[in-house]
Amino acid sequence: MVNFKNLIALVITSLAALSVVAVAIDSTWYDAHATFYGDIYISERAGGYGDLFKQGYGLNTAALSTALFNKGLTCGACFEIYCNSPQWCKKGSITITATNFCPPSDKPSTAGGWCNPPLQHFDLSEKMFLQIAKYKAGIVPVKYRRVLCYKQGGVQFQIGGNPNWLLVLPFNVAGAGDIVDMKVKGSSTGWMQMTRN
Repeated sequence: MVNFKNLIALVITSLAALSVVAVAIDSTWYDAHATFYGDIYISERAGGYGDLFKQGYGLNTAALSTALFNKGLTCGACFEIYCNSPQWCKKGSITITATNFCPPSDKPSTAGGWCNPPLQHFDLSEKMFLQIAKYKAGIVPVKYRRVLCYKQGGVQFQIGGNPNWLLVLPFNVAGAGDIVDMKVKGSSTGWMQMTRN
């Protein structure tokens, strides 16, 4: 049971225990597709991130297909993406942070099941999609690569839960962006492994 009187100490202690495994950044460009969700003003996504504006991500985010999401291990990672279709593309690239999962569909991959395995797909905010492609395209082929995340202000934590369990969302993670391992230590406990939600 979590003692919320010691919660701040627990969070500060967990900072020391935060393990971020740096991913070797691969400069190779890979093929994928991209669509967009919602409208240009949407601010919240599922996946635990809550209000993306308060957390500093804004609309520079994407939901990843099963193949890219990697059972949640890729959350927080940053990607550079550019459109790869002369008919529908705009010049330039965008950098996004993975903040959500684009679930598989019962539709065939060729008829709307864009996030079905083994497809590599980015479901972008409308704002980000419109920076690289025309609205009318709907879905476009893209090239992507993993890049370092540039964040200011250091790692931050959003705390939730109840007296029986603790939910800790680390965000604003620079470098690799995705967190591989976290442990916490209470005032009268040893180090305890945290599990991914």
